[in-house]
Amino acid sequence: MAKKTASLSFRDIVLGAEAEVIRQALEARVQIDQLITERQAAYERIAALETQVEDVLGETGVFPFPAPPLPVAGFDPKADTVTRGTGAAKKPAARSAAAAGSDDDASSDADADTADES
Repeated sequence: MAKKTASLSFRDIVLGAEAEVIRQALEARVQIDQLITERQAAYERIAALETQVEDVLGETGVFPFPAPPLPVAGFDPKADTVTRGTGAAKKPAARSAAAAGSDDDASSDADADTADES
């Protein structure tokens, strides 16, 4: 069973938390921000590569890109191929609303082209 956490105000955090806990939370947040930036760059690189493939073909949405070899946000893990720009890709049903919101915030053009998420 999931543990419910109480909402903390700024005052509660500043006056009630230990300095070391706040320091560790800040370090974790900085690491997460760096990973999200790296993820964004990876999505941009994938989008550029897929655009180059479509430029070679001369038509958008025709090439059946193979599904990612690892689980990736926004892709159906059961799909054999992924097509761009056709709106055929669907969100996995198991994703929670919180996960979908965090993915959309950090998504790049690659997500928008493949899953049409907004």
